[in-house]
Amino acid sequence: MNRLEFNEVLKTLGINNPLISTTGRYGESEQVHFWQNIAIYFEGSYYTVVRGKVPLEVANIIYQKYPNNPYEIRVDGGCNDYVPNEHAVDDKYKREIQEHIEKEHTSDEYLEDCKRSRKNLLRRKSDNKYIETYHIDSKEGLVILLTELKDYYARKQGLPETEVQKFDDIMFSINTEILRRVNPNITTYDWMQGSKECSQLFNETLQKNETTGYGRALRRLIDKFDKTINPFINEEIELDSMENYLQNVTINSNTYNSVNGEYRKNCCYVSIKDKKTNNEVKYYRNPNGFSYQLMYCFGPKQYATVLHYFDEKDSIGINDTKEKSGEYIYIEYFGDNVKDKVDIRYNITHDIAGKTYKTKKPITQEQKDYIYAQLEYAIELASTITIDNMKKKGYSKKLVSDKK
Repeated sequence: MNRLEFNEVLKTLGINNPLISTTGRYGESEQVHFWQNIAIYFEGSYYTVVRGKVPLEVANIIYQKYPNNPYEIRVDGGCNDYVPNEHAVDDKYKREIQEHIEKEHTSDEYLEDCKRSRKNLLRRKSDNKYIETYHIDSKEGLVILLTELKDYYARKQGLPETEVQKFDDIMFSINTEILRRVNPNITTYDWMQGSKECSQLFNETLQKNETTGYGRALRRLIDKFDKTINPFINEEIELDSMENYLQNVTINSNTYNSVNGEYRKNCCYVSIKDKKTNNEVKYYRNPNGFSYQLMYCFGPKQYATVLHYFDEKDSIGINDTKEKSGEYIYIEYFGDNVKDKVDIRYNITHDIAGKTYKTKKPITQEQKDYIYAQLEYAIELASTITIDNMKKKGYSKKLVSDKK
């Protein structure tokens, strides 16, 4: 979860009661909202903190509804598999622990007193027990917790429970507004034309590709890869309604205006994850570059990563290897169960290739053919995440491939 997603969840659910602020992980001021015996705030990195009294009844409902905790609603801020009953407390237990702290006794006596209070807590009924802290890593998880709480309090007052059943509508509203602000419809070309530092180098790379048959074919394949990673710029398909495709994928996105001290408005990040497989694609717009990423798992400890990105500056890597600026294709197969591991990084701008932390040399025809074939395969894999899950059924425009 990011700050944009956090704010949009609270806005959509009508929770807007910031009474104080706290300092987030990276020093930024974060508003603390108070609602129904809990304080809610964004921690500053990747999760929301909920502190106060979340009734154990609600915690158990969530735990039972969502086996394996797919939305990362973490009891006590711990691991995904924490069991609510093992971490719940009540007011009597809290008072006893405070008394043990204030009492003058040895450490052994203190531990024995705490154990006795813990045993008594477990014997008591659950009616007055609660979870003091949640850390929630996803916007879906935060919506689940807050809507379950809303229905819990409605139930206690004898009112209709209406919030949980609106989950899909709530997520549609949240995602619609976030995507409107992120605007993932900007093409690679249009974005790079706005880069004062890198537009010339990017355009020179495009022009060079047009001088050879391989370059033209590779460019068309790269464009298809980008449009598969980010289907919002894909004019060859018509996307289904968001209500429908959100049944198949989870979308996380954010917008920001600076990276590593460089400023540019409308930078963004978009992640699309297949709910069934957890395979994922990511798209970044940065001040002077971009990145289209495929992360795919074939099986236990068998992974592939394929990237198309623009690196704005020369850099020095491990063993003093120099990574030149320009446009890149990166292909990696890794994992303990991968027999033929691959690590190849192709600088399209300078026509050099090699392993990540090795000196790059002029690309060979064998490497060119391998990269082309792997890009075709990467498009097939990425399509299972985006196109297959998000395209409106019955609509397609055939793409033409003409590698020469």
